[in-house]
Amino acid sequence: MSKPIILSFDLTRDLWRRFYEAHYGCDTSLKWRTLWGGCCIVIGSMGFGGFYHSPVIASLLLLTGFFGVLSKQLLVIKSLRGAGGHPFFGRELVVAITPEEIAVRSGNEGYRQPWDNFIGYRVLDPGLLLYHDRSSFFFIPASSMSAGDAKQVVAIVAAAGVEKL
Repeated sequence: MSKPIILSFDLTRDLWRRFYEAHYGCDTSLKWRTLWGGCCIVIGSMGFGGFYHSPVIASLLLLTGFFGVLSKQLLVIKSLRGAGGHPFFGRELVVAITPEEIAVRSGNEGYRQPWDNFIGYRVLDPGLLLYHDRSSFFFIPASSMSAGDAKQVVAIVAAAGVEKL
């Protein structure tokens, strides 16, 4: 058994927000929703500008458009509300990474996850996201890792057969 990589970071609301924004930023359906929302806003605005004479349709287009444009932000807010119920929220986490598993501790509590519990990973601006499924992930901020640690962690994850998304 090789020596584990030990990382620690505070699980703050801001950190959760940055990772949720990065996660939802990879969702192509949200990008399309934003584009079509912008189109709905333009067409709805044209209705109020006199291009067509149906204020009901113009209003509905504007509402639909604003929903489309604001979808990512609404999902981040909803996810942050759920993150507040996480047992380690607001606490310091100590993460140990070995070729066999990832172990997470906070105070006297903790858990272990073998690498086959993860379906994929992404390396994004805020750090490493380890996915349990398409919408559930564990993250490690880049600020908690040195450049060498980050390369080692990604090498361990890849060697364990976790797919890069």
